[in-house]
Amino acid sequence: MKCSICERTCDIQEGGFGGCGMYANIDGGIRERYPDRYLAAVDTAIESMPMVHYHPRGKFLQICTVGCNFACKGCVSEMLTDHYCALEGSFQDMTPDAVIAKAFRNDCMGVMFCFNEPTVSFFTFLSLAKMAKAAGLLVGCSTNGYMTQFALEELLPFLDFVNIGLKGASDAVYRSCGVPSAAPVWRNLALLYERGVHVEVSVMFRKFEEEELRTAAARIAALAADIPFQVMRFMPFGDAGLNMEPSVREAEDICSQLRDQLRHVYLFNSPGTEDLHSRCPDCGVKILERGFFGPMCSNLFSARPEARCECGYQLPIRGTVHASSVRESGYFGGYRTISSLNMIRAILEVLGVSDKALTDEVLVRAIKDGFIKELYARVNQTDAYFDTVDYFAARTGRQDRGRAYRAYVLSRLTLIREQADHLSRPAVYCTLGHPRIAMFEDKLESRLIEIAGGRLTNSILERDDRPGILISREQFNRMAPEIMIVSGYAAWPVDDVIDYCARNGLAAPALDARRVFHLHPYRASTNPDWILGLMRLANIIHPETFSFDLDREADAFYREFYGRPFDHDAYGTYPRLRINPPANPFAPAH
Repeated sequence: MKCSICERTCDIQEGGFGGCGMYANIDGGIRERYPDRYLAAVDTAIESMPMVHYHPRGKFLQICTVGCNFACKGCVSEMLTDHYCALEGSFQDMTPDAVIAKAFRNDCMGVMFCFNEPTVSFFTFLSLAKMAKAAGLLVGCSTNGYMTQFALEELLPFLDFVNIGLKGASDAVYRSCGVPSAAPVWRNLALLYERGVHVEVSVMFRKFEEEELRTAAARIAALAADIPFQVMRFMPFGDAGLNMEPSVREAEDICSQLRDQLRHVYLFNSPGTEDLHSRCPDCGVKILERGFFGPMCSNLFSARPEARCECGYQLPIRGTVHASSVRESGYFGGYRTISSLNMIRAILEVLGVSDKALTDEVLVRAIKDGFIKELYARVNQTDAYFDTVDYFAARTGRQDRGRAYRAYVLSRLTLIREQADHLSRPAVYCTLGHPRIAMFEDKLESRLIEIAGGRLTNSILERDDRPGILISREQFNRMAPEIMIVSGYAAWPVDDVIDYCARNGLAAPALDARRVFHLHPYRASTNPDWILGLMRLANIIHPETFSFDLDREADAFYREFYGRPFDHDAYGTYPRLRINPPANPFAPAH
């Protein structure tokens, strides 16, 4: 029996599943695998969808399920789309009435389905959308747009706003995601716009794919030049290599070019960029100011009254610019869940767990035990990190591997601690990519700087506790760091950092001496290979004392704990752990 929801139109045998794994043929009908079961139902700001021109700062109930009908390389939500069995233990059974009641209880304006693909939970979403609209709530979703026209026509009367996530413009890009053509997406995008739904588009930008963006922008401009166009700078998650990631400057350059065709172009996944703000297209004044708030998200921290420029230009906002910011009230929302699950998966990998069934079993138990909620604090402290590895080693019967990991890392950690204790402490400033976005002191990178013999200047800053907010020029200059560490997955190249500082009046001994460093290709974040980042920091901060051969150390670590040599270009990747994945008839031949 053919599935009529998605343009893949899978022919599903009785008792079998479609390619997305979310629909089954039962008693001659297409049924959802997890009807009325949600992974998240959390009140949050609409900017986390992301939307930029629809009820800015509006509070909505963010809902998501699991699964997707695409298979995109480097998907940031891969844990939701490929490990849905592992997440069953955290599903919330909620009728449409219960979801609507929660939205009203939390003073939400509406509901928005995002973070995984609503097409794979079509009947659940359709039923909710009908009842939510009848109750006076707004309804929207973020989608890849690959529904059949039949399915979209059913949903359309109940939609107020949609973000269409374009993978590019060409059929070739869509074939790399496991589907044959981009045509259904463009058809549905035009249909949504023509029917009066507020439409925004987000477009993935991978290195060397500028033409995909230009073509997509031209097609959007032909529909309406005022449609917000969100450029998502690609970040290498999951099984994607670093060679796919463009720099922030490259992304900003292409955004500047796209403004020749479109009036409102935004750049995401790029901490500190000026291209996340809404500006008057006539005189350039900032109307809405936003900061980086994690992958694909932003936060709105400043707005001109009524979103109007001083020259009189009115930003084409649908709805009201709301007065106060929204904070999530629950844990399971946004990318915190995804990030935590990926942290656990990374630990399982160094323990030698490569079986998907066992991985999913461990993730389910961690969720049920509530372990995931305290994970962030644990993995940002070195001693607690060892305990965390021991916990998962015991869960998987890998105690020997856990002890070997502890011994390896502790030997280097102890050596650095003991020697650094007797050294002078130069002032070290750690940025999150952009020169004026300071790393928080509770992050592992910050703690490792202190262990490596540095004096972290970030700790003297008084600033907003939200991520993505730039410190002032005066705050930067007051720190007078002797060394700058550019960290994070959105890190600027060193030359770009130095050039930016020179052009914006930022002064520091570190800049004069060009003591500005990346940790790449090593890292000091919450992955188990943070010890490599610590050794790199020790070499940077006290080169007179430490001279770790990092190529040798990295290769030894990766061979011992990952069973493969260290690869500078793919250090953060891991293979998908699928069991008998459905064949992709549209994959390019090798």
